[in-house]
This record gives sequence, structure tokens and C-alpha cells, in this order.
Amino acid sequence: MIPFPSLFRLAVYLFLLFTLTQCTHPPRMVREYQYSTPKSDVLEQCRKILNQLDYEIDIYGPESHMLVTKPVKLKRAFMRYDYVVYVQITDRVEVHIAAERSIFSRSSESSVGGSGFIEIQSEPNMPYSLQKKIFVPIHNALKQKK
Repeated sequence: MIPFPSLFRLAVYLFLLFTLTQCTHPPRMVREYQYSTPKSDVLEQCRKILNQLDYEIDIYGPESHMLVTKPVKLKRAFMRYDYVVYVQITDRVEVHIAAERSIFSRSSESSVGGSGFIEIQSEPNMPYSLQKKIFVPIHNALKQKK
């Protein structure tokens, strides 16, 4: 029989091992979908869907089967995210989000005119709640179009 302190230690080690091996970051900002129609038709449907969702298309490349939206501002508490939606049609429809975060810098320096108070950082992972806010309408619209 294993004594109580050893059993407790074993349980703590197993718990720590489990928590360290789990993914601590939100899922990547990419979603993939299957399609069965020609690439040009799929790209046109994606363009229409994004226009219906009030995204403005910045780059539309029918020859490369991709499109990029204009930057969209999304505010959350003291941070502001600027993101673009990037759609690439390969053997699947890939919907990506590229984002950057604007935060107030905490430097002690003051500047004339207020510039320098806001710091812009590229953001590899947005909070999962914001990702859902972006992806759910796109997912639902793509699901309707099959």
C-alpha cells in the first residue's frame, strides 16, 4: 500500500503534467471548409458573403484565388484590435484572421501632441471570444451556402 503523502505527491505530479501538456493558447486564427464547385465560383461566393457581413474588400485576386478585406476596428476594454480577414482558395477554403493590437503604452515619457501613448503590437492570437465574434457569422454564412 502506498502511503498518503506519496499518493498525494503522485496526484500533484500527474495534475501538473496534464496541465503543462494541454494547449494554453486559443485556437489558431484559421478555419477551413470543404467545397465542390470551381474555385472561381467559391471565391465569388466568399466575396458576396463578406460584403453581406459589411466587410469591404481591399484586394480581390481571382487569378490567385484569394481576397483580403480592409482593416476592421474592434474595441474591447482598453485595447483596440485592427484585423483583416484573408480568404485563400486551395484544395479547401481557408479563412484567416490577421490582427494587431493597440494598447496604451506605460512609458513614463510624455510627448507633445499625444503621439507615443498608443503602442501597436502584432497579435498572433486574439482572445478566443473575439475570434468567435468574427468567425461565427462567417461560418454560419458559409454553412448556408454549403
